[in-house]
Amino acid sequence: MTANLTATGTTNPEQKTCVDAQCDCYIIWSLAQQFAMRQLVTHAPTHDHMPDYREGDPHVSNRQIEKATPEFISNYELRARRIAAAYARVYLEDFHLGDTKKIGRFYWLGLGAFASKQVAATLHQWQVKYAARWSVLIEGLGRGNLWLFNDVLAWFYAYAAGSDTFKKCAGSRNSNDFVEQVKNNFTRQKDHATSIDKVPYVVNGETGQKKEKKGYLQLTPLVDDGFKKVASWEMASEMDKPSIALSHLLSIAQHEQGEVLQGLIYDDRDFQWWLGNQRSALATADDTAIKNSIEMMKYGLTDGSDIALSPVIRALVPNLQLVMTPDYESDDMEFRPDAKDRLVLENYRQRMDWIKNVANKYHRLMQGNRQEKMRSYLEVIKSWGDERIAP
Repeated sequence: MTANLTATGTTNPEQKTCVDAQCDCYIIWSLAQQFAMRQLVTHAPTHDHMPDYREGDPHVSNRQIEKATPEFISNYELRARRIAAAYARVYLEDFHLGDTKKIGRFYWLGLGAFASKQVAATLHQWQVKYAARWSVLIEGLGRGNLWLFNDVLAWFYAYAAGSDTFKKCAGSRNSNDFVEQVKNNFTRQKDHATSIDKVPYVVNGETGQKKEKKGYLQLTPLVDDGFKKVASWEMASEMDKPSIALSHLLSIAQHEQGEVLQGLIYDDRDFQWWLGNQRSALATADDTAIKNSIEMMKYGLTDGSDIALSPVIRALVPNLQLVMTPDYESDDMEFRPDAKDRLVLENYRQRMDWIKNVANKYHRLMQGNRQEKMRSYLEVIKSWGDERIAP
């Protein structure tokens, strides 16, 4: 048993006798999942007006299993902000298992915080909030954001409990094996029944080709590889840490995009139909309306007012961008890598090409003279952890 994974047992008055104290891997995964769920409840214990993420002890113990029935946040935008806050908090090592001397080892989480914030930004737009035709987008984004979070944050929690613990227990993670109370609470989350068997698949990280359907939050080679790189980062020189961190990020990004989100939302026919319609709308706005208007202007048949159709349609389609600040929008392209126009988002290779560009920009900002500013942005996002009302 590793030093970070503890259990308690009742002693007896007889000298030179032993009492067994068993602590199996299902305990660590139950606690890890409970930690994730506690970021999204409305009734978490508080400390200094914030949810008490410290869990009370600087280690994990099966006595920390909660018995109460959770009340989960139902507002998707608020939930995405709380998820962003949780990613930022663990990235900054500001939780009961964190080590502030190792800030930067969980590199993906920093980018994940900005990405979840951008999900909140999309859900905040008036077009999405008030138009019934956007319900497929709302449900898809909400579902992907929640179940990626359920999958990924617990891996980081378990590693923070100790690399030996992680190595011992990673292969045994399975949501069917949680402690009974945690399992019951876990299944109360939205879309559990239609999502859990799809998270994750095993895929080829370069091509996205599916190899195996696993589900139930089980280990995949990409996750294993990503955390081996965290271990390498911890042992590396300061000179070598940045490249290892980026390599870790890309492994987890392939897991995120290919092994979780592809099968969960991007392969969904309704979601694909919605994405295709938006591309068609943009193509119409960019091409047909403008070309026809210009052609008609040549012959004096229009004053050009038809061109107004383009910005109207453009305004109804959220831009695919990721603003690497706490703001929902920004004109500063230094902090805003945009996707190419009409990106086929459901295509894994096209999506990963964009994600790699995003990762490289994030890496330059995090390793360059913007490092402190990026840290300050994550501190702001971290502060959203106690929000109860969406902006």
